[in-house]
Amino acid sequence: MRAYDPHAPLISLHMPKTGGTSLRQSLGEWFPDGRLFTHYFANGQLPVRHDLAGNVCVHGHFNRARGFGCTHYYPDVDQFITFLREPFDRFLSTWFFRSGLRRKGIFTAGSETDTDFKTYLFDCAELMAQNRYLYTFLNQFPDTAHYSESIDLMDRKFVFIGIMERYPESLNTLGLALGKPPSAAAHLNPSEHTEDFESWRGFYETHFAPEYEIYEAALSRNAELIRLYSS
Repeated sequence: MRAYDPHAPLISLHMPKTGGTSLRQSLGEWFPDGRLFTHYFANGQLPVRHDLAGNVCVHGHFNRARGFGCTHYYPDVDQFITFLREPFDRFLSTWFFRSGLRRKGIFTAGSETDTDFKTYLFDCAELMAQNRYLYTFLNQFPDTAHYSESIDLMDRKFVFIGIMERYPESLNTLGLALGKPPSAAAHLNPSEHTEDFESWRGFYETHFAPEYEIYEAALSRNAELIRLYSS
């Protein structure tokens, strides 16, 4: 993985349901005085494009399949950080988050058709098989055509990859990698799990196998970084 260049912009890829709200609090401590920008939809509008120069960071949801990917906005930025999460656990958290909003009459993209978990899971698996699943890691990484390219990208352009299952250790190591002081930010905005869908884990692992390729590669690199900075 590459060393952090504090003189160049940094992009923090907030994968949905991977602690990005918590990470934003830490990034705000590390990039104060207006040097942290966000990349989120606002009032149904696409994220704003910021003018980036020097020691700044952009944090938010990037998705090339939905028209707001990294290279759509910042083609010259070439250093990134992100946190990943066990793929099925992330999928469950997304489902519970969407369901909670839907019960309040708030609909996210496509959630009006989320009639039940099995239907949602099968629909997403079919889209994954057709390479049309919008929320796969592949679409949220800097533009790549294949999962193998995303794994190679980790070594070429990522300063750090955190793992949600190792959140405290990952956050501490990220600070060290960026040359920043420790952050005590807690895990914010968790989704409440109101049902048990564990029986579907095997189905998900089979039909979303490329996601596990990226996750396993991230696990390995995360462990290596934690060992490196703790020695």
